[in-house]
Amino acid sequence: MKNIVIIGAGDLGKEVVWLIEDINKHCPTYLILGFLDDDADKAGGEFYGYKVLGKPSQLEEINRRTPLAAVIAIQDGSIRKKITEEHKDFYSWESIVHPTAVIAGTSPVGKGSIVFPQVTISVDAKLGNFDIFYIQSTICNDCKIGNYVSIMSGASVSERAEIGHECFLGAGSTVYPHKKLGNRVEIGVEATAHRDYCDDAEVSEKGSGFSLFK
Repeated sequence: MKNIVIIGAGDLGKEVVWLIEDINKHCPTYLILGFLDDDADKAGGEFYGYKVLGKPSQLEEINRRTPLAAVIAIQDGSIRKKITEEHKDFYSWESIVHPTAVIAGTSPVGKGSIVFPQVTISVDAKLGNFDIFYIQSTICNDCKIGNYVSIMSGASVSERAEIGHECFLGAGSTVYPHKKLGNRVEIGVEATAHRDYCDDAEVSEKGSGFSLFK
C-alpha cells in the first residue's frame, strides 16, 4: 500500500478520507499517515481519526523519513497552486478517484486531482492538474479544463467548452457548449455561463450570463 498524507485538515480533508477509505474497500491502495495543516492548534492532535503530523512546509522533511504521496484537500484553487509552487521539488502528488466515477479512457485525470463519487467525464476531454470534481459533476466530450479548477456538486461543463486555470464553478452551475472561460472565472451556484468570459469574471445570475468584473 502507498503511504499518503492529506494537506488540509478541514471539511474537504475529511471528505478525502472518506474517498480514500472507499477506495481501500474496493482495492487496498493507501495507508493514510495523517494530515498537514497550518493551524497551530491542530498540530500534534488528531483530525477525523488521523494524526496532524505538522505543517505543509514539513512535507519534504517527512517524505525523507517516510516516502509518501500527498494530495491537497483545499477547495480554493489559488491556494492549491501556492502550495505546489512552494514544493517544486516534491513530485509524488496523488490523484484520488472514487470507484463510482465514470471516466472515459481518452480523458485521463491530471496529477493531484480529486474526483468524487458519481462524477462523469466523457470522451476526449483534456483535464488539467490539481483539479477538484465534486459529486455528480459532469464534463462532456472534448472539453478543456485548466489547472487548479474546482467544479462543485452537480455542475455541468457542456461539450467543447474551455475552462481556464483556477476557475470555480458553483454547485449546479452550467457552462454552455463551445463557450470559453478565462482564468480565475467564478460561476455562482446554479448560474449559467452562456457566452465567453474574460479573466477574473464573476457570473452570478441564474440563467442570465451576467458578469461582474473584479
